[in-house]
Amino acid sequence: MRWTLLSRAGAGAAFGGAGVVAGGGCAPIACALAPLGAASCAPRSSSAAAMAMRPLRSVVSLGEVAIMRKLVILILALGCATAAPATLAPAFPVAGGYKGQFNNDDQGHADFCVRLTVPAAALRYPDGSPTGFMLSPEILVPVQSNGVSCPETGMARLDAREIITGADGAPMLFHRGGWGFVGNDPESAVHFGHVRLADIDTAGLRFERDSTSRRWVPAPTRPWSGLGQQRGNGSACSARAATPLTVSVQSIPNDMRYLNSRQSAAIPYAIYGDPSEDLGPATDRDRGVKYTMLTWSWINTRGGGVARALVPDGAQFFPCTDVPSITLTAVSDAERKTPTGWVEARYGAIRSGDGELLYGWIVARHWRTGGEVVRHLRGERSGVNGG
Repeated sequence: MRWTLLSRAGAGAAFGGAGVVAGGGCAPIACALAPLGAASCAPRSSSAAAMAMRPLRSVVSLGEVAIMRKLVILILALGCATAAPATLAPAFPVAGGYKGQFNNDDQGHADFCVRLTVPAAALRYPDGSPTGFMLSPEILVPVQSNGVSCPETGMARLDAREIITGADGAPMLFHRGGWGFVGNDPESAVHFGHVRLADIDTAGLRFERDSTSRRWVPAPTRPWSGLGQQRGNGSACSARAATPLTVSVQSIPNDMRYLNSRQSAAIPYAIYGDPSEDLGPATDRDRGVKYTMLTWSWINTRGGGVARALVPDGAQFFPCTDVPSITLTAVSDAERKTPTGWVEARYGAIRSGDGELLYGWIVARHWRTGGEVVRHLRGERSGVNGG
């Protein structure tokens, strides 16, 4: 008995046309199981297929063909296993995506630095419950960065866009941690979260910028809106799902990054995944605090990705069905822009302590190259790839 060895491409041509290597997917397996010469498995392009089939038919018996088919099935199955992740990686842009009424440029920060009136102030969720992290003067140590840092040690840095009310009736403003304090995003002990107005001074320093200068100006502790907010960021949609989804906080790998609006720097998506367990000092990461971010606008806008509130694991999220989701390719760095997967964000609402709906963007799912789709919202099948 004489055997003729076929490559995976040749095997694919013999048993169904293009083959795995040429992009025929896993269909050749079905053809390998079909009767020899079945019409649906006829070679689709002539020369390579005919050359592969001619020696096979001329040198082996039908019994030998059956044995060879089993070998071909194994070869093709291995090829399918290798090719499978590609079916989860449709082409998404690195930048771009939906911009409109609920996702405008120029959200930016409302930086306001103020001193605490208590030895330690609890950082809180929108309902007023404590996250487990605290602010104290000794950890509020600013460092110069490419962002805005408070001018003095011991000052909390608010993102003073709005006052919301906790379940106990206490008014709160949002505190912006991370970058701009010692350790910056990766290691800073200064976290995000709402603080009660009762825990901070009634006056502080408001950061103002214009085309010619950047300066701190004494001002009362109160919020002010920005252009993005005035244009519709964080506003109510007209078609909100009646049944909420459940937030499932998940880490986003550090090599999955997005490009800033100038396309000059790649920033980790990690802060929009599980920042309480992936950022900050090791002792804080191990405390079991688990939350993600709700943002005013998404990272594909100028001045976007600004946090509006923390969202604890297990919280309810009401998606807006009339606002498109945004799915962007993640990259490894700003220079090579090597794709590392994709991240999908959705617009919707969570509730504050008094029942008010807070609208914004939240990560719905992500996929890292070679892995499985990871859901950050549970309760429905939606989004790209039907995952």
